[in-house]
Amino acid sequence: MLILTFVITLRNMLKEFQPVILAAGKGSRITELTENKPKCLLPIGGKPMVWYPLIKLENSGFSDVILLVYENQKAEIQNNLEKLELTIKIEYVPIPPNEDFGTADSLRFLNDKLNITADLLVLSCDLITDTSLIRVVDLYRRHEAAICVLLFQPQELEKGFLVPGPKSKYKPEKDIFGLDPKTNRIIFLASASDFETDVPLKRALLSKHRQILAYSNLVDSHVYIIKNWILKYLKHEESISTIKGELLPHIIKRQLYKQKKCSDMDVSVVNTQDANDIFHFSKENDIYHLIRNNATYNDHSGDLKPTYHGDTIRCYAHIAPNNVFGLRVNTLQNYWLINKEIIDRWPRIINDKLELIKIDPKAEIKSNQVDEKCIIWESAKLSEKTSFKNANIGANTEVSSFSRVFNSIVMNNVTIKEKVAIENCIICDGAIIESGSKLKGCIVGYNHKVLEGSEVMNEVLMDSDRLMEL
Repeated sequence: MLILTFVITLRNMLKEFQPVILAAGKGSRITELTENKPKCLLPIGGKPMVWYPLIKLENSGFSDVILLVYENQKAEIQNNLEKLELTIKIEYVPIPPNEDFGTADSLRFLNDKLNITADLLVLSCDLITDTSLIRVVDLYRRHEAAICVLLFQPQELEKGFLVPGPKSKYKPEKDIFGLDPKTNRIIFLASASDFETDVPLKRALLSKHRQILAYSNLVDSHVYIIKNWILKYLKHEESISTIKGELLPHIIKRQLYKQKKCSDMDVSVVNTQDANDIFHFSKENDIYHLIRNNATYNDHSGDLKPTYHGDTIRCYAHIAPNNVFGLRVNTLQNYWLINKEIIDRWPRIINDKLELIKIDPKAEIKSNQVDEKCIIWESAKLSEKTSFKNANIGANTEVSSFSRVFNSIVMNNVTIKEKVAIENCIICDGAIIESGSKLKGCIVGYNHKVLEGSEVMNEVLMDSDRLMEL
């Protein structure tokens, strides 16, 4: 598009986007796995979780990234990532561990660290996808958007998909996205729980957008491209704490508003309220505005109103196709799902640029029963007369003779004694499974010891003083 090409050249070769990965989450939905481990370091396919958005940025051509972490976890996260030979330069920005920051609070905290001219590309540390970020960037550029969001189709689970632990009735909260079908402009966003049957829409919205497609099954990937002026606006709107729950709906609603035009007589010299109005921040580039008004392009038809109806605030969503894999690993179900599928999906996720190392060269394997679906981490020791099927065995884990591990995730520094049977389980760091134990469908917490001869099914095993409610 001619408008886009000309505007980009006016940016004086300054960096267009500043990527930021939010990795200071507490993993509140998977506390049984993150009791003594940063969520972003949970193992997936032989790599820590945060490696996947980092490699996605690296493969997309970015040379540096800001990684927001808790101050007390910074050293551990940095030590783990330095072993992975990433070429992207990581700037670690710590926040105090006692601060309960939302995602928008985190951006506000980062304000002084950010490039004052660059727009922001925000990713969550739990994003794993095989889609290209370029499609989102292109949509953002095409319409000079205020915010652009990546949405996924829901991932279908295989029949009989069983997650370790007690059977829960967790139902994810659904959002209703209303999009213009011609441009994918987001014109409505609300939680489905806010409505019983009907969803009322404002007359002003319907007069501007004659066609609206409503979606209730799309998944927000927490990939956002955000205009630089919104960061400045956030600094003044301190009541906005989260991106998804507060900032995004707030900006979408403001698309319907128009900047108030006041005469000089109406404006008080001492009244500073207008200085914090959103339209004070969203003022368009004069050259862009001139080119657009003289171009033939229009995003709608059927009336003589200007392009975008003259709106200076515009939000868009790229909906990934059905064949795209996209997941946020923020629930136990999704963590279990990605570990089951990572081997098959690896080539598309990494774009065939890096081979998946299933068995680390430093692993000591004496077992002759390790199937092709297993991933064995550095310095793991698998004794003879053991059996492993579809298992992820963490670093420095030891498995003694006559034991078997099927369809399970075993994290780092775990000790599995003789004659142990583990099936459909997640075993966290430092756990000890004593001889003769049989575990099926269980989650074993950090440093927990399973007593000799135990037989347990579909339970969470943690020390009682650390046990958290699911």
